[in-house]
Amino acid sequence: MAPSRIHRLIDLWLGTEPAQRLRLRQTSLAMALMALCVPMLHHAVLISQQARGPLLWVWTAYALGGMALMYAAIRSGWSRRLADPSMTVAQSAFAISAAALGYAQAGPLRGAVFPVLTLILTFGMFQLHARTAITLSLFALTLFGLAMAVMATLQAEVYPPAVELGHFIMLACMLPALAVLTARLNRIRRRLAEQREELTRALAQLQAIATRDELTGLPNRRQMQALMDQELLRSLRHGHHFCIAELDLDHFKRVNDLHGHAAGDEVLRAFAQASQSALRATDVLARWGGEEFLVLMPDTPMPPALAGMERLRQQVAALRVDAGTGEPISITVSIGLTGHRRGDTLAQTLERADQLLYRAKAQGRNRTCSDDAG
Repeated sequence: MAPSRIHRLIDLWLGTEPAQRLRLRQTSLAMALMALCVPMLHHAVLISQQARGPLLWVWTAYALGGMALMYAAIRSGWSRRLADPSMTVAQSAFAISAAALGYAQAGPLRGAVFPVLTLILTFGMFQLHARTAITLSLFALTLFGLAMAVMATLQAEVYPPAVELGHFIMLACMLPALAVLTARLNRIRRRLAEQREELTRALAQLQAIATRDELTGLPNRRQMQALMDQELLRSLRHGHHFCIAELDLDHFKRVNDLHGHAAGDEVLRAFAQASQSALRATDVLARWGGEEFLVLMPDTPMPPALAGMERLRQQVAALRVDAGTGEPISITVSIGLTGHRRGDTLAQTLERADQLLYRAKAQGRNRTCSDDAG
């Protein structure tokens, strides 16, 4: 059979969704185990010289049919409406009931059912909560106790009461031990999940620290440099325009001197918020350092870029910042705007924007100076 056809058959059996495939792989393994138990029980009945009565075939239909229904419920997606889409508890309880019924028919080979029972409970170790594991263990002990009592009464020559009492005591010691082990594994799993969540939060915080300005929440210099490098590569590949603007708050030192650094911080935050609202969704505003900011305008030639910077400048000029100093603080911004020129480096483009910013300040501030690039 060709590999591609085998893969198609596997996809047909397990589906293509990763979570669903994992559930169905586990269920398929449980089905395979049950399928192996069927000939084993038939063999046990055969060597015990018991007649293969209808109960054996009823058990066979019950065991195989029940697992097929479990598979169908998961494969069809019906189980997704449940709290546990894997149906771990349902599968474990069903397998325990099948094992107890099989024990009642296995005769001299009934001891082989105990490893199967252990395997059934082990299946749920990494998914069941401690209370559920204990409940399943008690359920198994109850069913097997009933099977032992009934068979010791009906077939004492095959199921001697003293032997069945010994089997019951063995299960009474083994099953709680498995439940305790499951509880410990559950605690370890929960602790690992909490550690993963803490690590994820810590990594997110580190990422924010590495790429965001703490005061304004804007991209920082490092992140802006990376974004400009990416934009330069896109420009070289596709030949589109992009513009860079360097912004500086006018007389910001005076704000700090007159109103204090806390007011200065509030002004910076208000400026960042007002400026972002004036920009397009594709534009990027970053804090370049101190009261200096940088705007990257991808896929933008000079005329729209100049209009955008004028819109930002006017919005900032109309801004009144309440910094708790008694009267609102007014600010203005000077802007140097340039378009990236093919063949230039980013350093050359930034130097040109810096020179244009100095020109805007020399001409009286609160203005945008641009070149004719782009």
